[in-house]
Parts: sequence; C-alpha cells; structure tokens
Amino acid sequence: MKFFKLCAASLFLLFAPLLSFAEFYSSSYYGWNLDLPEGFVLKEASDDGLSFYLEHEFMKVRAAIKMFGADLYERSDLAMEDTLNKIGADGEIDGFLWNGRHASVAQYSFQLPGNPTAQAGWGISVTTEQKPVHLVVLCYADKNVADDCQQFILSAVDSLCVGKKDFRLPGPITSYAFNSGDSQNVKIKIDGKELYASIPSQAQESGRFVIDREFSVLTLYAKQKQWKEAWQRYYRLVFREAYSRLDGASQAIYAALSVDALTKNPQNPNLEICKKLLAWVQDFSYQREQDASDLNDLASVLQNKGSDCDSRALLLCVLMEHYGVKTELFVSGVYSHALFGVDLPYPGARIMVDGTNYLLCETTAPVDMGLVAKEQSETKNWIGVDLP
Repeated sequence: MKFFKLCAASLFLLFAPLLSFAEFYSSSYYGWNLDLPEGFVLKEASDDGLSFYLEHEFMKVRAAIKMFGADLYERSDLAMEDTLNKIGADGEIDGFLWNGRHASVAQYSFQLPGNPTAQAGWGISVTTEQKPVHLVVLCYADKNVADDCQQFILSAVDSLCVGKKDFRLPGPITSYAFNSGDSQNVKIKIDGKELYASIPSQAQESGRFVIDREFSVLTLYAKQKQWKEAWQRYYRLVFREAYSRLDGASQAIYAALSVDALTKNPQNPNLEICKKLLAWVQDFSYQREQDASDLNDLASVLQNKGSDCDSRALLLCVLMEHYGVKTELFVSGVYSHALFGVDLPYPGARIMVDGTNYLLCETTAPVDMGLVAKEQSETKNWIGVDLP
C-alpha cells in the first residue's frame, strides 16, 4: 500500500440543505453518493449547495464535502491542492486512476480556528460524471484519536461513488491501495467440470482489506441503535468491492454452465444455472475464519479455500447478479446464519423485500432451493441486505 502522511489546516462551510436517505448522502443533480457509516448528521451547508459539513453522533469524526466548477481547475488534484492551500495546509497529494478517471488521495492534519485540538484524516478529489464538477471529500477526527478512528475514516471516504458504475466497483481508497493490473488464472471445479478463470492478482488481499476494515467499523455499532443498518452496510460494501473482481470468473462459469442450462430449460436457463451454483457451494468445505471478522474474501471462497454461510451466499449474489438476476442476502443474529435470496420462479420459502418475493436458499446443507430449516423459518428474524 502507498499510504502517506499529509498536513492540512482549517475548513469553513456555510449553511444549505443536502439530500440524504438513511446514511446515503448524495446529490442527484451532480450524480455523487456517499454510503457513510451510520450516524453522520448534517451541520452546515452553503446556500449555493456546493459545500457541506457533517459530524458523527458518537464518534469524534467529521466530514466536509466541497464542489468546484469543472472549468475552475484543469484536474481534480488541483482542486484538492487549492482546497488545502486555502485552509493553510502543508503537505502532499498523490494522483491515481480510479475506475478510468483521474483522482487524488490525501492524508492530512490541520488546526481548526479557535480550537487547540489538531485534526487528522483522509481526503479524495475526483471529477463527477453526470454533471461535471471537481468533488473534494475530507473526513477527519481529533488528532489524538485519529489513529483509532482511521478505519472508520477510510471507510467513509472509500464509500464514494461519482458515477453509476461505481456502485459495483471498488471505492477510491481500495483502488488506490490495490491498483495492480496483474491477473492470475485460478482453477474452479463445478458441475463435474474443471475450468480456469482470470481474477486480479490482488483480489484476495483487496477483499481481506475491505472485510477487516468494515468489520472494525461494524463492531462500533454493537450497542448502538443503528446496529441493523450498520450490519447491512457491512455486507453491502463487501459485495461492492468483490463484484468486479469476479467479472472473469463469472464469465467463465457462465460459459461452462449455460449450454446445458439452456438445453434443460430454454425458458429460464438462469434457474438451472442457479441450481448448479447452489449445489456447488453447498459442497464447499465449511470453514469459519479464525479472525474477528469471521468472513472470508470472495476470491478465496470461489476457489473453495474455506467458507461459511454468509460468504457463500454473497458469492452466489455476485454471480447471479452478473447474469442479470436480482438477489438479496438475508442474515439473522437470532439464528447466527445467512441465506441466499434470489428472484426466480421455483416453489419454496420466500421473503418479500420492496415488492420482490425472494426465494430462500440454504448454502451449507445439500437441500433443494426453497428449503429452509423449520427452526429458522420465522421471517421476522431475517434481515434483508439490499445490494448495490
């Protein structure tokens, strides 16, 4: 990883409204979105709708968002540089390529006016797509607790999307840390076939980075009112990081299964593919991660290198979403279990979420689609995780 230190100073923002839903702070006009950890509250914003300042309810963490006209700077890194200069910053900015666009990352520390406590944090600058502006996002905390808050801060900054495709591509911090274009071929055994699929060489390391970071954030909400939303966000961001990493694998698997599936069920070959995928993961070796997160990265799960219920269900969500089928992850603290939900016509247990009646699938026992253990059949004990 290429993380570095950068110095900065104070920030001043005026008052105006900001669109938010749950902990998604976004601008439908400019087309950006932040899937922030739960608990951020808008405190100030400018009348022109270009500057926002937020504070977290129980963490000593703050966030600032600033937009500049696309014609004001030649590149987004210059917008970050000018922002830091205007607030008296002294430090560095590192540029990188994020999802095909130029962006820059900054790690900084600064002093708030009239506040003896120094601040430290991370920032990203990038140009938006829908309505081009240079977007600068800063997230920081009191310097004496900044190290303890670093995973939380990185999670907030990494949740940024500035185009529709970003919802299923790694965030800017993850892309910056793991930007190697190298790939490797991995062997997959499925439905009696042995095939090779290309995945990024850093896929396992990148997945582990996001899982560990997001689990450290999730644990902060164990006794908070937003525990459910935090749990949903955890899986949502793990899915986001893994989705594009498994593009090559999803294509290879589809090529291996689609001909037989189309022959058996010309009207709905995806149903046959889903059956085969479910039987495949049900036969994986069951292994819970020994670290705190208890979740394996999906590139490792794909290769049958240890998995349990939620990692298998997430893998199925990634693959079937690649094939254009709506999916939902269902988790339960009551049952300490997870199920795979899929929008396909087949008899069995279902749970309705936002108008879609998802068929439930057990990933750790060799049972047919739609069959769920009787002692785990109370639908109110399951939490649906909407995937991006």
